[in-house]
Amino acid sequence: MFYHIHPIASVFEQLDTCETGLSAQNAEKRQKRYGPNTLPESQKRSFHTIFFNQFKSPIIYVLLIAVLVSIVIREFTDAYFILGVLMINALIGTYQEYSAAQKADTLKQIVKTFARVVRDTSVQHIESSELTLGDLVLLESGSQVPADLRLISTDELFVNESLLTGESIDVKKDAEFLSIDEELPVADRINMAYAGSFVSKGRARGIVTAISLDTEIGKIAELLAGVSQQKPPLVIRMEKFSLNIAKVIGVIVVTLIGLGIYHNMELTKLFFLVVALAVSSIPEGLPVAITVALSAASSAMSKRNVIVRELSSIEGLGSCTMIASDKTGTLTQNKLSVVAFVTPDRAYENGMSPPDDVLRCATLCNESVINTDGKEPVFLGDQVDIALARYAQALQSEMSTLREASILVSQFPYEPIHAYAASTYQKGLFYIHYLKGSAEAVLRQCSISEAKKQSAYVQIEEWASKGYRTIAFATKENQQSIIEQKDYTYLGFAAIIDPLRDGVVDAVQMAQDAGICVAMITGDHPETAYHIAKELGIAIDKEEVINGKEIELWLERGGIAKEIAHKRVFARVSPEHKQRIVIAFQSLGHFIAVTGDGVNDAPALKFANIGIAMGKSGTDVARESSNLILADDSFHSIVNGIEEGRIAYDNIRKVIHLLISTGFAEVVLVILSMLFIVPIPLLPVQLLWLNLVTNGIQDVALGLEKGEPDVLKRRPRDPKERIFNTTMISRVVTGGLYMGVVAFSVFYWLLSLGYGEDTARNITLVLMVLFENVHVFNSRSEKLSIFKIEHRRNYLLIFSVLITQVIHIISLYTPFMQELLHLEPISLKQWSLLLLIALGLVLVMEIEKKIAKR
Repeated sequence: MFYHIHPIASVFEQLDTCETGLSAQNAEKRQKRYGPNTLPESQKRSFHTIFFNQFKSPIIYVLLIAVLVSIVIREFTDAYFILGVLMINALIGTYQEYSAAQKADTLKQIVKTFARVVRDTSVQHIESSELTLGDLVLLESGSQVPADLRLISTDELFVNESLLTGESIDVKKDAEFLSIDEELPVADRINMAYAGSFVSKGRARGIVTAISLDTEIGKIAELLAGVSQQKPPLVIRMEKFSLNIAKVIGVIVVTLIGLGIYHNMELTKLFFLVVALAVSSIPEGLPVAITVALSAASSAMSKRNVIVRELSSIEGLGSCTMIASDKTGTLTQNKLSVVAFVTPDRAYENGMSPPDDVLRCATLCNESVINTDGKEPVFLGDQVDIALARYAQALQSEMSTLREASILVSQFPYEPIHAYAASTYQKGLFYIHYLKGSAEAVLRQCSISEAKKQSAYVQIEEWASKGYRTIAFATKENQQSIIEQKDYTYLGFAAIIDPLRDGVVDAVQMAQDAGICVAMITGDHPETAYHIAKELGIAIDKEEVINGKEIELWLERGGIAKEIAHKRVFARVSPEHKQRIVIAFQSLGHFIAVTGDGVNDAPALKFANIGIAMGKSGTDVARESSNLILADDSFHSIVNGIEEGRIAYDNIRKVIHLLISTGFAEVVLVILSMLFIVPIPLLPVQLLWLNLVTNGIQDVALGLEKGEPDVLKRRPRDPKERIFNTTMISRVVTGGLYMGVVAFSVFYWLLSLGYGEDTARNITLVLMVLFENVHVFNSRSEKLSIFKIEHRRNYLLIFSVLITQVIHIISLYTPFMQELLHLEPISLKQWSLLLLIALGLVLVMEIEKKIAKR
């Protein structure tokens, strides 16, 4: 029902209620029929659900297949190794996601809301969840509107609907208002009060017309249902990467089986060869390394006020090519502030105090209320009045007691139809009259020459063009106690704005320097939005601005994304508009991070690739729809998060390079043994030792690398870019071929000298350990020379290399490990020669980097 078009009597009839409200018995029946006045909460994932979700990955599936193969051929040691690393990965990932969810929950204020209702003709305080259709609700300053209401009486009622509409200016409500337009925007239905909004001033009575999902908030909540959030880039990339690994392994396995059958190999040896190949090809340590890298980034982001709800969202933030930000509460403070007072002669800025008449007018022609019960004074009322009262008291502290010390004779409250407010105070035998309002309404009542009036208008237009809201002041003194609309003396005007958050200009610039488009999506007026966007550096001219009506026309034309590709300011938009805007830019190839704090932002947060909610000022609906939460509500923290996300992705690439290049070297070993018809250079259990223990320690340390200096100066990665780009392929092939060919040559040479298979394998394994210990330093940067990297930035990596080497040396002398891995000690001369061969890898990779730069 469109209750804003129906008179009050009709509303009573339709809802079967009256001015005295419902009886308790009737209310109970309706509660059973319509249910509680609550929005459904999203189901929390249990610890077990989060744990099992860690196994939903293609690369995990490949590893599980390797486990089954190992069990079939009774290589239980191999199976235990792989299962062990999967469990470690799952436990780390589960802990991080579960603890992140706990952190997000601590941001919620678990406080029950109450409503004042009339039941059985008496006023009662009940929980808002117990409201039902037809209830008579009483509203007063500071209360939250508990359900959608058709107002039946209002007394100077002003409601802040910014969390619902995005508009920061309070709305004056009028129960007598009637509209003939059923589709009238929510913000213009001034005879209605909507759930989730707050009463900033006045009192009212209203009949409950909608509860739960039928409220305007509920409709927005329903927009969130049935649409899953976009997959983060890392998930997409890793799925493709894992699939490609599986395909490559499949092709090589089939080829080797064919070669084995052709060479009449024994089936047992052939099975061992296939297992060796699978173990060589599959980067068993990759899931753990990725989880550790993301966990480290999550911890770093938490310290920088970004709470991560899902680990995969970290790299997603680093991949974003566009940030679509809400204005009110995100870029601005959602708190009106007077920045200057302009008289006909000069502008009083930067804390300069204007004439006393100005401050008296700001204080006495003011309907705001100051609550001094707490430690800090709390201002209640219209936001413009609050801004003026704060302004006056900041400049002269005695203004805080001026109203109580003055004798109020009469007051003419502000009405939109009149566009001004007036008040009269007694001063001995005289009366002082104060006037404030729009420039047109105030100047019309002033005694001022036409030339001075036009000059005043020029001043006002100049400030308005900068995005300021202007409130004109006037005063007069006479012996008349009656407010008359003439003969006032014009004082000037206050320039008011919703100020930007501290540091937000620099943050926007940093995002743009990182190659990220920044757009503003707001329910505010186009002019205000444009000037704020211009100040932020988001928009240069008005061609980049589009308003709600223009968006409607765009949607009617089919919503072609290219038509809005150049727009950076979207004003007077609805929640549905935000969804369509986000979807349009996604179709243009953008990965979008959407920020917001209000209920009206929730659909866009849900549809975005990365949804970022405000932790302090944000609503629960917004937070539940997001991937990340800003604990300090600072736009600058988003940039910090982008930096950490990019660092995490860089580290993941470094780990992948290390694991795949060493894995490729092992595959080369196996293939060369087939081609030259010699025994397998390394047994499956030796390969697992190399990959899961030795390599596993190093890749975890590599995943904790600090960011490179230019991380925020790069252009965003193409969202479609594969992990295995030309740079990665070149480095993997170069390093892998060198290690694989050289290691096989050493193995082949040892066999030709008459060494036994176990001894040759033992020496080859030592060489591969040395190769990986050297290669981890090559993997620290894709561009920087190993000699230009600040190695002290990651002592853990150095420590891991030393530990790796020590562990392997101990294994050479431990009977249990000797038997398990077929090991034996080697001479100091052999150690020296193998180390020299391993260091040759540094020269090879340095040459590759220099060639790649050309």
